[in-house]
Amino acid sequence: MTEARTTQTVWIVRHGNREDFGNPGWAKTAERPFDPTLSADGERQAQEAGIGLRGQAVRGQAVQRIFASPFVRTIQTAHHIADAIDLPVALEPGIGEILPVAKEMPALLAEEERNRLFARIDQSYRPIGQLSYPESEAEGYLRSSQTVQQLADAFPTQNLLFVTHAAPVIGIVRHLTGTQERISVPLCAIFTLERRENRWELLGGAGSVSHLSDSATSLRYAHSA
Repeated sequence: MTEARTTQTVWIVRHGNREDFGNPGWAKTAERPFDPTLSADGERQAQEAGIGLRGQAVRGQAVQRIFASPFVRTIQTAHHIADAIDLPVALEPGIGEILPVAKEMPALLAEEERNRLFARIDQSYRPIGQLSYPESEAEGYLRSSQTVQQLADAFPTQNLLFVTHAAPVIGIVRHLTGTQERISVPLCAIFTLERRENRWELLGGAGSVSHLSDSATSLRYAHSA
């Protein structure tokens, strides 16, 4: 008789470096100013995150489901990871970007184009959360953390990966673990949370960038709160 599973692992990953970080004027002429793609080094960071997460399977902690914010940079990041571990990507608005400056829903990549460009998107997935702007930072923290908690509860015997943005990472980690410490979120950092008997713990105390070949760039664009 096998022992019942007592822990669940959740990984939270921020997207890779974005196009407008290296080109600050990009948004002025962009068709979707809140929705930049990854830069070339951001693509590499995402690939390296995939390799790092694939290594979890060797240690008996394989990712079993991937959820991503519907912004293109998070879809790209999740898609590279999905290629490395051979899984579909479910788009979940509940872990989308927190944008206190947005007065309405920003333009994102059209669904038809999104599905054409990213073959691993799970078109059968029905989201549990939604994005609604304007939204305060505190409201975004709560929205993203509640979404992750609901999905973790929906799949309690599976290990889940969430690919999102810096602010939602902070909200998720803070609300699930109860920490009030300042949280720093480098680009493509991997945060590992473990649930044991309904208590969440952030393993290592911070997000890891050990899988990145250029951790200096990741750390330079870290967002903290």
